[in-house]
Amino acid sequence: MIGFILGIIYSSFLEWWIHKKLFHELGRKKGSYWSFHLREHHADCIKNNFRDRHFSHRETFGLLLLSIIHLPICLLSPTFYAATIVYAVAFIILHNYGHRNPKWAKKYQPWHWAHHMENPNSNWNVVLPIADWIMKTNK
Repeated sequence: MIGFILGIIYSSFLEWWIHKKLFHELGRKKGSYWSFHLREHHADCIKNNFRDRHFSHRETFGLLLLSIIHLPICLLSPTFYAATIVYAVAFIILHNYGHRNPKWAKKYQPWHWAHHMENPNSNWNVVLPIADWIMKTNK
């Protein structure tokens, strides 16, 4: 059980770092591989009042790649690894569902709604705002 909880916390921090550093900081640079996030996802959300019906194949591929990279952890703690997989699946489901149902997202994922609709420089978590709370980036 401890391994699973630590895996969820770790996944929250990994999500936070990827979203903040790769998607936003490196994504601001013209021609960056990561610029798709701001150019496509954020632009659609701004135009459509949080709604984005596009499914990000890059994010899905990234989650699969991260799952493979983290596979050796399974030898040390299968429950930790299982938590990272659960978190990745939750990300795909919650991120896509929220952006197709803005009222639901505003109610059940207010931190992610605020990231898009109020301040794109805060609230980096989508699934659970654990890292945002600890890093004090939840606004």
